Amino acid sequence: MTSNDFNPDGENRRRPVTARELRKAKEARERQEMGLTEKTEAGEREPEAEVTEKEVPKPENTVFEAGPNPTSPPPVQDAEVLNALQEELERAKEEANRWKKEADENYEGLLRARADLENFRRRTRKDQQELAKYAAAPLVESLLPVIDNLERALDAGAKSEEAEALHKGVEMISRQLLQTLEEHGLSPIEAEGKEFNPHEHNAVMQVEADGVESGMVVEELQKGYRFKERVIRPSMVKVST
Repeated sequence: MTSNDFNPDGENRRRPVTARELRKAKEARERQEMGLTEKTEAGEREPEAEVTEKEVPKPENTVFEAGPNPTSPPPVQDAEVLNALQEELERAKEEANRWKKEADENYEGLLRARADLENFRRRTRKDQQELAKYAAAPLVESLLPVIDNLERALDAGAKSEEAEALHKGVEMISRQLLQTLEEHGLSPIEAEGKEFNPHEHNAVMQVEADGVESGMVVEELQKGYRFKERVIRPSMVKVST
């Protein structure tokens, strides 16, 4: 105890507090209050920090490695299932190839059938055209003997002066008949002096002819005729050897 605190009356007396001490005490109290406030705030924030630490952000592209699944079948069973699926796939491929091959064959058969049908139609049209074109051929052919007889009569009448009038009449009929037949497509085949053609000439005799090449028609024995483009009767001829 200092002398300032001693009271001669035997009583203790407190020393007066100075302004400096008051200021220091105030500052100490403020520092103490600030310390308590920080501790309180830290204590209040501490649970939030714990929650923050426990929160784990979810990555956008996270790859998790698949670990063993206790419910998955054993590897041997997986291999058996895979082999069975592969065998089933191979059978399906073979079946698809078989159906594709059969479909291709059917398609080719359809194309051939269509081609055959078109050819048949074309041949039918051609035959119909040919039939219409040569429908009168049998009639014309049946008239050929008449022409032959007329020509023989003309040849015989030409040798007789008495039959001159008859000859002229028959000649006129023959020309008229030939003209009518030519209008319908009949035309005589040229033979004498031509090279022998087996499609137009019928060689009934071979003779030697001076100054004539071999294979030439030297004499026509009977006229041949062509109806349009078709030979309906070949010429009967003699051919040089």
